[in-house]
Amino acid sequence: MDHMTEHSINRTVHQKTIVTKLTRFVLGIIILQAIIFSVILIVGGVIEQARESAFQLFHDKVTNRRDYVQREMKNSWINFDPYVSNIVEYLPMDSTSPDRFFESAVQDLIAMLRATQVTGAYVILIPEYSRMSNDLKSLPALYLRDYDPLMNSYGDDDIYMLCGPSGLAGQLKLPLDQTWLKTLNVAQADNAFIARPYQNVTTASKAAYYGYWSKPFKLSDNDVAIVTYSMPLFDKSGTLRGIIGIDLTLNYLAEYLPASELQPQDSLGYLIAYRELDERGEFAYYPMIMGGPLQQRMIDSNSALSLKNVDDNLGISELINHEGNEALYASMERIGLYQTNTPFEDEEWYLVGIMRSDYLFSYVNRIRQTLVVSLFVAILIGAIGGIIISIQMTKPIVALAKQVKEGERHREIKFEPTGLAELDALASAVESANQAMMESASRLSKIVDMFELPIGAFEMNMTMNRVYITDHFGEIIGWPEIGEHTEMTPEAFTSVLQAVFTVPEGDSPDVFEIGDRWIRFKKTDNGIGIVMDVTDEILEKRQMILERDHDALTMILNRKGFQWAFERWYASKREGEAALIMLDLDNLKGINDSYGHHWGDQYIIYAVKHLIGMASAENTIIGRRSGDEIVVLLHSFETKAIIRQHLDSFYETLKDSPMSFPNDTWKTVTISAGVMWIESDSMTYEGLLHYADEALYEAKRSGKDHYVESDRIS
Repeated sequence: MDHMTEHSINRTVHQKTIVTKLTRFVLGIIILQAIIFSVILIVGGVIEQARESAFQLFHDKVTNRRDYVQREMKNSWINFDPYVSNIVEYLPMDSTSPDRFFESAVQDLIAMLRATQVTGAYVILIPEYSRMSNDLKSLPALYLRDYDPLMNSYGDDDIYMLCGPSGLAGQLKLPLDQTWLKTLNVAQADNAFIARPYQNVTTASKAAYYGYWSKPFKLSDNDVAIVTYSMPLFDKSGTLRGIIGIDLTLNYLAEYLPASELQPQDSLGYLIAYRELDERGEFAYYPMIMGGPLQQRMIDSNSALSLKNVDDNLGISELINHEGNEALYASMERIGLYQTNTPFEDEEWYLVGIMRSDYLFSYVNRIRQTLVVSLFVAILIGAIGGIIISIQMTKPIVALAKQVKEGERHREIKFEPTGLAELDALASAVESANQAMMESASRLSKIVDMFELPIGAFEMNMTMNRVYITDHFGEIIGWPEIGEHTEMTPEAFTSVLQAVFTVPEGDSPDVFEIGDRWIRFKKTDNGIGIVMDVTDEILEKRQMILERDHDALTMILNRKGFQWAFERWYASKREGEAALIMLDLDNLKGINDSYGHHWGDQYIIYAVKHLIGMASAENTIIGRRSGDEIVVLLHSFETKAIIRQHLDSFYETLKDSPMSFPNDTWKTVTISAGVMWIESDSMTYEGLLHYADEALYEAKRSGKDHYVESDRIS
């Protein structure tokens, strides 16, 4: 009896040991598979690629914004050479009577202010005694300011005189600014915008080479902060007489640096910094033009930016010296201010975009969290399943190991009944364990599906001549017949991949278009690869381009979008007749005053609707330059007469289609237009636009509601 009891105890202990070992074994298999799946994602470069994509997108946004600001600088803000030539004609040959000169030059200065769409324009004369004594105080000047240059006005009542003859302001009905002075008197510390271009002149032949961008300053204590661009002013004999230039208020400049472009909420946005040597002889970046209150609260504008380099190629750095616990990243792009071999080429400004790390790496963090949760769930399921399976296993360990070794991983193991209850029970348990191990290969894929991550993975095992595929891999690449249990050789699978991934997306060689979706495909040299559905990312990128290039009200091209479309057409192989047409809605101000801006917007939309139907879409490019100014390119027509027929038909349609307004009022939409024929490629876009604009104003002066053809030859 004692012998039987001892034997039972020993067998019980032996059974508990088997359960423990088998539980650990099954659990280890589950954990190993979870780790393998995670390693596949990491080795496949998913996390690193997501991080690089975040940096690339950040860099692209800052670069695009830098390019946009540079284009505004060169094509709009400092593009005033024609007006300088006119103003030079009025310069007297001596320093007497500056008021008469200002009376002659004021209209050209107003036109320069309007055309460049800046907030200020000025002409400052430097008398001979000031030049000899180098005293730049109390200088005769004509300084005009438009605080909202994008707001169209039919008169000049929105232009203020900061400096100049008060009699001239009264004559032109220009309001005097609250800081108005008869002559310009700036502090010594703030006269760089005059002194730098004036004192660095060596020849009168290239005045634009001495153009100078100033750092922010105020003309007086009560004035707004501005930056200026000044050029030396020579008379017809080549004598240096003063400077001419424009200014931009920092508030207006901030409109070209929208913080929401980088981050929809709580964005630090952009700032502009300048680079110079610090006390240690090393280059440092100092904030110069700051963004909103959040940026000003977190970044010290009086100290150099402390930067830790993260990515040399993309110019990404981590910003060290800031308030707050969140990590900040900065993308820096140099703004091209000056030409080479000019006096100020060493002065460098940088556009700096700043983003919080939690938003920049939101997608990366989501992938990491998903992997952690997946691993935890796999361990939990493995522990529970291992215990259940191990309790049921009673077959001898040696036989189990032998048959498992002889069987194939992807095939189900079946044991013949032995007639022994214990062995049959153990065989049944081993069969269950084998089935659980087969199911574990797809368990992580199901967990990933729970978190809605469109990711698939594969491994080509050359030794076993077999391909292992995760669940939904076939659905992602558009071949649903390929599943987790599909048996394929590496050669056949490679042929499938070559047939699927044939159309790369633009400049992304690892992204391919498949039907109406875009798939990222990465493969390592050892046969492991992943696919990821990135359709949302591509569509978001395309939507950003659409919003950048189109007018929000009319959904036609905006100012810059039209210019890019025109220049692409202009650089292409052109055939037939073409015309650039500037149009201006004649009565928009009256509509706004009478019915409100909502009806003014409807007035614009109504006009655009008829413009869109003027000619076939493949022959027409339409853009909105500003509130009531629309520009149209009609191209690829056999004759000019056909273009004129389309224009005449458009005007007839407007006359026959009055627009309904409140109180049963009907009004005809009237438009004045100027036509510039494009007959060669000798002119720039700005030149063609200038002559079309001249013809437009001739149409305005000669009665409106018709078009006038320019007599200029392109």
